[in-house]
Amino acid sequence: MRLSRSPGSLHVEVADPGAEADGLYRWQLDALVGWLRCGRRGVIEAVTGSGKTDVAIAAAADALRRGHFVLVVVPSRVLMEQWCGRLAAALPYARIGRLGDNGRDDSGSCDVLVATRHSAAAYKPVPPDGRGGLLIADECHGFGGGTLRRAMLRAYDERLGLTATLERSDDGVAEVLLPYFGGICHRYGFAEAIADGVCAPPRVAFVGVELSATERDEYAAVEQRLVGARSHLRGVSGMPLEPFGDFLAAVAYLAERDAGADGRAARDYLDAFSKRRDIVARSSGKYELLGTLAPAIREADGALVFTETVRASNHAINRLDPLVSIDLITGSTARGQRRQILDDLRVRRLQAVAAPRVLDEGVDVPDANLGIVMSASRTRRQMIQRMGRILRRKRPGVAARFVIMFAKDTLEDPTQRTERDGFLDEIERIADATAVFDGDRREAIDAFLAAPGPSVVPEPERLDASVRAVDLVLARAGATGEELAADLAAAVGVEAAYGCLAYARADRGDPRREIALRVLGARLPRRRATAPYLEAEVIALPRVVTPKAKAKRLSTGEAPLTIARIDAQWRLSCTGCGEESDPVQFRWQVHDLTVVCRCD
Repeated sequence: MRLSRSPGSLHVEVADPGAEADGLYRWQLDALVGWLRCGRRGVIEAVTGSGKTDVAIAAAADALRRGHFVLVVVPSRVLMEQWCGRLAAALPYARIGRLGDNGRDDSGSCDVLVATRHSAAAYKPVPPDGRGGLLIADECHGFGGGTLRRAMLRAYDERLGLTATLERSDDGVAEVLLPYFGGICHRYGFAEAIADGVCAPPRVAFVGVELSATERDEYAAVEQRLVGARSHLRGVSGMPLEPFGDFLAAVAYLAERDAGADGRAARDYLDAFSKRRDIVARSSGKYELLGTLAPAIREADGALVFTETVRASNHAINRLDPLVSIDLITGSTARGQRRQILDDLRVRRLQAVAAPRVLDEGVDVPDANLGIVMSASRTRRQMIQRMGRILRRKRPGVAARFVIMFAKDTLEDPTQRTERDGFLDEIERIADATAVFDGDRREAIDAFLAAPGPSVVPEPERLDASVRAVDLVLARAGATGEELAADLAAAVGVEAAYGCLAYARADRGDPRREIALRVLGARLPRRRATAPYLEAEVIALPRVVTPKAKAKRLSTGEAPLTIARIDAQWRLSCTGCGEESDPVQFRWQVHDLTVVCRCD
């Protein structure tokens, strides 16, 4: 066994390379070590399907070992259910509570509390008296909004954010997320995940169709609207022109906040941009092409059809339903029905599922190896989410495949370099093979998609091999826990040594392990201004010349409000969830109050 230290990671060679692989991936250990180096505050930015949840559960287990309370804040009720199941399986000794979705547990009744963002913002569950706290924020990019940022509770000194990409179209990253979490402590992209064997390299077929004469006329008319608006916006002070994704985010920022000429140009641009996308998304040629892909869907190990709208998903269902077994998931699909559809896809009672953006984030989608994109994604985050659904690790010989439809000579065309979607650049960079086809070349498309995947799939390096190596050090006869901690720290660094000991699924019967952990834990860096965070990609936003007046809102939700007198005071309450405002002395003062609704 040999231990060696390299920047940012621990490398351990084990005498038994054929030992059974189990536990965390190597990148997950590196991510946790990076988080430790940043004083247990930071965001782990890792692509969908790479295993961010396992990282967080390992951090939670160590927090519980140290006597801390853990709050996991999630964006939806569906994710609450998934997290509770994963935590219960991984931490059978811990009491798992729920806050939201009819759950009313509090921090005094459990060890780990899973809460929706709205419920955390409304109830503000803090650690019990005398206990430290770890807050884990899943899909943390969503916490930058005006209401949901209240779920980022200051009472938790340890903070871990999880996201596929820390990106927003407003100032939430710079103004809210980075100050709260500190920064990005680890980044793990598709290129690294594919090289490690954690994700699969895709084969990508770009398939073009012609717009009809009517569609082409509509497209040209909308283009004229875009020209004028684009010309105005390029002259706005501070407007980023490249890359196109940053330009589009800045335009959305102006559209929401500027009441003057710049804001009008931004809103006109977005309206025309949306209409132009709608024209190419609902192109009749795409639905004809979709029908020809039925054989590839039947041969796939599960297929996902990505659309931008419910209407487009319905059209896809109508085209494919006579040819393959397919179902539809939308935002209005009941939770039980959604679970049944995904289970049917998992066991192949269904061959495909069509969905608009509802599957892009926060849903445990079964493994599938064919993705059909009827309209390329508008944001990098959406692109990474969609790619992650298909690029999960595959067995030898099975290829991850994408068919990306595009309307020729439009913004979707991969041969055009202006206003190019980030989706295209990213997927081309990591693809095992790419090709551009005309939609009528059906045999060539079928042959390209039928090619097998790699015959040899790299086996991801896992943590437990390292742990067994460290256990050999711990097995040294006569050494105390303090001496072993000193030896490990000298060999690999304090954070890496602590990481191997703390995040292992290993026998904890040796009392020296706990002693070594206490010694190493005391030497871990505390929160400091010079933590080694990675550079975050923050969009440069233009100056708002004429700010919009903020609309007065009494509630963050949709349920009606009521004004009630409580003893000698007045308060506002939501009729849906019962959430109440602080009391005031006079009735007229109620109209200046707000209620953080938790009708989720």
